[in-house]
Amino acid sequence: MKPFIPIFLLAFLSSSFFFSGCSQEDGYTINPVDKLRLSVDTLSFDTVFSTLESTTAWLKIFNPNNKKIRISNISLRSGGTKGYHINVDGSSVSPFTNVDILAKDSLYLFVEMTPPEQTADRSVLVEDAILFETNGNQQQIVLQAYSQNATIWHGKTITSDTTLTAERPFLIYDSLVVIENVTLTIANGVNVHFHDGANMEVYGSVKVNGTQISPVTFRGDRLDDIFAGFPYDNYPGQWGGIRLKNTSFNNDWNYAHIRGANWGVYADSSSKDQSKLKITNSIIHNMVYNCIKSSNCQLTVVNCQLTNSGSYTVCLIGGQADFTFCTIANYQRLISRDGSPALALRSYKDYSLRSKFINTIVYGTQSNELSLDLTGNSQILGDINFSNCLLKIAPVLDSKYATNCIYSDDPHFLKLGTAAENYKYDFRIDSISSARNVGNPSFSKNLSFRYERYIKDKVLLCLISVLMNGIQVNRSQAGKILSLIKY
Repeated sequence: MKPFIPIFLLAFLSSSFFFSGCSQEDGYTINPVDKLRLSVDTLSFDTVFSTLESTTAWLKIFNPNNKKIRISNISLRSGGTKGYHINVDGSSVSPFTNVDILAKDSLYLFVEMTPPEQTADRSVLVEDAILFETNGNQQQIVLQAYSQNATIWHGKTITSDTTLTAERPFLIYDSLVVIENVTLTIANGVNVHFHDGANMEVYGSVKVNGTQISPVTFRGDRLDDIFAGFPYDNYPGQWGGIRLKNTSFNNDWNYAHIRGANWGVYADSSSKDQSKLKITNSIIHNMVYNCIKSSNCQLTVVNCQLTNSGSYTVCLIGGQADFTFCTIANYQRLISRDGSPALALRSYKDYSLRSKFINTIVYGTQSNELSLDLTGNSQILGDINFSNCLLKIAPVLDSKYATNCIYSDDPHFLKLGTAAENYKYDFRIDSISSARNVGNPSFSKNLSFRYERYIKDKVLLCLISVLMNGIQVNRSQAGKILSLIKY
């Protein structure tokens, strides 16, 4: 007698055989336990300018299982209304359905963002998510970016007196030109971003009215990282630079931060009979060529940091220049230096140079960071004086050029941009620095109180910097320092 098998059991066995046979034949897993492994759970962009495409980010989707897996659907939660765009393994054609990944294999997913214009001028968080449907499961990767409205100028020319305010950053393509006899005033807190190769060309004059809390910043437009923890903003050569043309005079800059360009300030040959540039409480940092290069101009530089360049950090060819309470240092590690010293002083043809350096540090990685060439054709070969300075030079300067100076004694800057420090710099001096107690305090009496720039995150170092650099403060000034302290 044949054994009896109920019809419902036959149906079940037949169905089980069909599915297992299909899985075995096609090599796909249909087990709900088998999921994707995502390289990240959240993908974050840096700030992205509204209406402009971001850089492309990428991530990987892994199949850790022993069989192929089929992703039935890949989509954006918003349906694409937030400005995000995805590309799956080279394809940008949506919808993305029935995407297969071999066993123990992976695929790349690329993400870009072009955020729409925002309703507010402040940075706005824009969130979305990439959704994956596999074997009845849903997984996701959260997408995050801050969108910032910007005023975008292509080849902009300022033809009448104009003031820029800080409601939005400014993004410059090609060039920003200030014509002759026109003044561009930049209010505190303004950020001016320059696209690759863009320059600022000044035939008239520019007034920069930054403050310690809200400086005016000139930098590149790349807001993302080269690698984790190292932004493009820390790398030289992101944009062209600022050029003060021969008709440009009476530029007055306070709390300007200029960084990451080919050159910082290039002052064309003009006249030393009127001020070309007065710059105070400012930082010019990380240039491919020079932080300041000037030809036969009148410059006044007070309480400024001029640091890191591939060539001369400061180069003066003729003219008249006074540097007081400045740091001129070159520890450029991101690009090769061409062997030029941090500071070069030249008399050239009929351009004689008169320059004073007071309570200033000139230092760097080379054995000699100061070059003097005062043998031009002019009858007056130059009038150079260093007073109460720390200089890296060998041999020691002739006494007719220097008084009360220290030579080739490490100033002990706090951070010098090593790989271990992720190429971050801090040019404040350590408590053991030989630059302390050598400044001449008498020169501070003619300066307004502008030492707030030392106050960032370590107030004690601010007070030490002020006192140890020979700067005498009265009770009122001390009160101003203390009023800025936040415990």
